[in-house]
Amino acid sequence: MTMKSTAVCMVAAALILVSMHTTTGLARNLSVNPEVTAKIRAEDKEFLKNFDVYQAAVLENPTALLLDPKDEHKIASRLWGEPLKEEDIVYAIARLDDQYLDPEWRLSFEPRALNVVNRKGEVVGYLYTSLNKVFMNRKKDGRVTVFVPTYLPRDDGDDENDAEFRP
Repeated sequence: MTMKSTAVCMVAAALILVSMHTTTGLARNLSVNPEVTAKIRAEDKEFLKNFDVYQAAVLENPTALLLDPKDEHKIASRLWGEPLKEEDIVYAIARLDDQYLDPEWRLSFEPRALNVVNRKGEVVGYLYTSLNKVFMNRKKDGRVTVFVPTYLPRDDGDDENDAEFRP
């Protein structure tokens, strides 16, 4: 290998490493956060006390939990309702896990914490759900509003009681 081709290979490798370094550290919106998932599943009260936790749908069949940090920036739209009480948070986490294990629900994803990221690249909250999409308004100034995922019937002619989650 000539000196010139070696230099070109080294420059290419350096560019690849730099591009990997600058992109791997940034959180992507709605990317899975394994550390937060573990804390939620463990019902870590010290972790959860830092958030207002909102629930989409009813307590018996929640579609998602929104963890909104207790700070001056609210990310929950008004349709999320009031934050859950501590005992209701634990119950909602268990119900989400039960739904995933129940074949009737036909959920593709085990409940996991998804990062809610603003347009500045900052994680501003978490969504614990089996869904992979949710509507939100992400403003240039960093504010985020997360809308409630809805539960809509699926019309495939298979079964009148058949339904799926659609954000």
